[in-house]
Amino acid sequence: MENSENQIEVERTPDNRQIIDKLSFLATEEGLKRCMDDADFYLDIVSTFVEDNVLEQLKNCYFGNDWNGYRVKVHALKSSSAYIGAEELRAKAKRMEDAARQGDVEYINLNHHQLLALYEEVLRNIDAVLPKRINTEAGTQIKRFTIFVVDDSRMNCQVVYEVLSGTYNIKEASSGAEFFAQLEAGVMPDLVLLDIHMPGEDGHDIIRKLKSNEKYVNIPVVFMTIDSDLSLELQGFEEGAVDFIAKPLNPALLRARINRILDLYYLQTNLQEEVQIRTQAIVDKSQQMATMLEQIVQALANTIDAKDKYTKGHSDRVSKYTVMLAERMGYTEDQLIHIKYAGLLHDIGKIGVPDEIINKPAKLTDEEFAIIRSHPGIGGDILKTITSVGEVYEAARWHHERYDGRGYPDRLKGREIPEVARIIGVADAYDAMTSSRAYRNSFCQTRVREEIEKNLGTQFDPLVASHMLQIIDEDKDFKLHE
Repeated sequence: MENSENQIEVERTPDNRQIIDKLSFLATEEGLKRCMDDADFYLDIVSTFVEDNVLEQLKNCYFGNDWNGYRVKVHALKSSSAYIGAEELRAKAKRMEDAARQGDVEYINLNHHQLLALYEEVLRNIDAVLPKRINTEAGTQIKRFTIFVVDDSRMNCQVVYEVLSGTYNIKEASSGAEFFAQLEAGVMPDLVLLDIHMPGEDGHDIIRKLKSNEKYVNIPVVFMTIDSDLSLELQGFEEGAVDFIAKPLNPALLRARINRILDLYYLQTNLQEEVQIRTQAIVDKSQQMATMLEQIVQALANTIDAKDKYTKGHSDRVSKYTVMLAERMGYTEDQLIHIKYAGLLHDIGKIGVPDEIINKPAKLTDEEFAIIRSHPGIGGDILKTITSVGEVYEAARWHHERYDGRGYPDRLKGREIPEVARIIGVADAYDAMTSSRAYRNSFCQTRVREEIEKNLGTQFDPLVASHMLQIIDEDKDFKLHE
């Protein structure tokens, strides 16, 4: 069957047709033609227009006087506007592109914020129609700034409204009392245009009151005055004003000054928010990494303990006793975290010892005992590359050294033995004596205390062992080992 272009009927779902009909502020038929008359494709392009908007880049280029960058961005805006049928925005973007290409900064200054106002209006209108298609977090925040004019002269307020209302929300108050009443009612301006000479509270009174309130202290204030008194300007700057505008108000100057001030304010505000967001992201990431590290260390400790059916939980208990001793010795929170990991991983070298030797119920032969004694060296080799937490290596390699130099594997003596290994040596011995083994039952508390006290200065560091004796003495019901 022969089909002409006019005979082809495009299938559209009712939902898509209704959505497209609501986009009546766009030349949707032109947009559909550019999308091969595919409704889904067109709506996806419209959504992307909002998600990938260049508002922020345009503002940055304008504020930074980067006219070449500005030309590139308005060219992109012209192209994307044509795709969706935003014809008025496309035409305005083209004029701004031509001005940027010709270096006509005056034209750009006069028309930049009109362009942004139209751009933001199109974005808001699309967002109202396609709220569920648009990832509002991915796009730039679309905001219409609010300017509060505080002036008892109706004429001045009218001039401000006529010049700026196309771009900004304009609020008015004829006195300080009316202004603060609206603030308390919830109106939060992004900028205040403040007359100096008013009946009752004058501009100086109002700005001092405004800046003394933490809620409003960061709102930029611009004074309006017919005076050309330098001392008044200096006073205003000392009170927190960001600029002065002379009366009678010059529309072009008013627009240019306000645009620049709000551009700066917007960038500063977003920078602060971005810093907060990035800082929180770093904190969250650090917490995630710390949690993951702890889980990995715990999993390794569980793997080690699973090899020895007679000493289940040994690594956890040694880690607990190690932290208790380190706390009494004045370790910081960060040091306690490291020593906790060291306690959990001190026996990791047992991974390299055959299960039949670890779980042998009878007395070990000399050859088997030599294999058992190799586990500190194996553990040290496994952990020596973890330089960020050096304690885990020291604990794994040297927790079986003795204070008198008769330990293994390196026969270190006294303070040659790293402190973390001396602490874990005491904690490890305490757990060994208070746990049942294949070849013997656990010791009673009195026997444990006697063994530790007897070996002060020989097997154990005297200071560390003294702290262990204090812990034992405080544990009157012998619950620590449970």
